[in-house]
Amino acid sequence: KENPVLIMGDMNISPTDLDIGIGEENRKRWLRTGKCSFLPEEREWMERLLGWGLVDTFRTANPETQDRFSWFDYRSKGFDDNRGLRIDLLLASAPLAERCIETGIDYDIRSMEKPSDHAPVWATFKL
Repeated sequence: KENPVLIMGDMNISPTDLDIGIGEENRKRWLRTGKCSFLPEEREWMERLLGWGLVDTFRTANPETQDRFSWFDYRSKGFDDNRGLRIDLLLASAPLAERCIETGIDYDIRSMEKPSDHAPVWATFKL
């Protein structure tokens, strides 16, 4: 029997274009200047991880969602305008991912006084 594996944390990579919510102008500038999070080589690294059989629990449960992010820039008040990136991920082995009953990003904690620039990501598994 396979042991369940869960890799989670701030990966600093937006796996798909749906995970980029900083506006087209900023997206192009970040690509042009080599700023991190969705450069082609970063996405290749992520694809390698997923190629090992890991599953992005949030994206699997929310395949079309394009307005939930886990990181927001303080300087531009990104959280206030829901402009951010989904770069905090929970990657589960396929058998564990099948047991994921819900997953999300906690905006309530992020909206508290003096929060991190990241919103907590979470998942619940039926074990």
